Amino acid sequence: MARLGFGIIGCGNIGPVHAEALSQVRGAKLVAVSDVVEQNARTLAEKYGASWYTDYRRLLDRKDVDAVCLCVPSGVRGTMGETCAAAGKHILAEKPLEINTRKIDRLIEAAAQAGVKLGCVFQSRFAEGAQRIRKAVEQGRFGRLVLGDAYIKWFRSQEYYDSSQWRGTWKLDGGGALINQGIHQVDLLLWFMGPAKWVRAESRILAHDRIEVEDLACATIQFENGALGVIEASTAIWPGHAAKVEIHGSEGSAVLEDGELRFWQFRKETKADARLRATFGGESALGSGAGDPLSHLKCEGHRRQIQDFVKAIQEDRPPFVDGPEGRRSVALIEAIYKSAATGKTIKL
Repeated sequence: MARLGFGIIGCGNIGPVHAEALSQVRGAKLVAVSDVVEQNARTLAEKYGASWYTDYRRLLDRKDVDAVCLCVPSGVRGTMGETCAAAGKHILAEKPLEINTRKIDRLIEAAAQAGVKLGCVFQSRFAEGAQRIRKAVEQGRFGRLVLGDAYIKWFRSQEYYDSSQWRGTWKLDGGGALINQGIHQVDLLLWFMGPAKWVRAESRILAHDRIEVEDLACATIQFENGALGVIEASTAIWPGHAAKVEIHGSEGSAVLEDGELRFWQFRKETKADARLRATFGGESALGSGAGDPLSHLKCEGHRRQIQDFVKAIQEDRPPFVDGPEGRRSVALIEAIYKSAATGKTIKL
């Protein structure tokens, strides 16, 4: 089977991660890249033997580009994605799909109308630890789910926010620590616990200047199954700690840190549980964004997700994380922001 040609739109921080992941994916080839900053596009293209453009529409004109990785600022992914769909290109967009559900709905509809696949990058779902928790939930091993928590206590310097005009803005970033950094753990929490029913939240700017959005948010959630939960997201906590998701039930508990299981215990134990605990302590296969957005991030999670996206195109099935799945976390974050702004409990 011929390899699928990929284009990368946006060659800044995360674009090179996609390029490296693509170089390791069976059935895929990086054909072209685009960035409004010529040097970014040229440098990435030369490293991987691709063509480069400063106008992404020229990339879309190429017949050998079957799919695109959308790595542009959050607040323009919707309109660019609609253009990509109209050009007949499959779309794998970085998280979040867009900054609000209204724009996401338009993108989902555009992809459906064009008959192209739409995926959202949530590489944390592809971590083995996350997969194990999801399977245990489906098997009922936790019993009744009681409590689900997500903790993203990270650090971003003022220089990080000053490095690009779109960072820390409502218009293009869509929010702060929650929608940009914490959204991976929000996605996992919903994937494990199920939909949220209502949320109460507070947010603050405590440690940064010249940003419009929160560097700290705390939310209390009730899920539709009756369980409660807490989300804490920050970029104001030095030096930054491993992102953590905790799932607790009447029959068991599990703790996930940066994709690796750190606690795994059930009332009804199996021999496999003991063997799994014996492997604890290893380094995360996905890396961590705790203190630096890129220096400790590995491409393995992206590789796994892009591999699934390629198979979804080849097999004509939805990707593992499709448009509606990518929408769920943004819908909850919208409600959190609304609660923080109004002081009210928001129903979903």
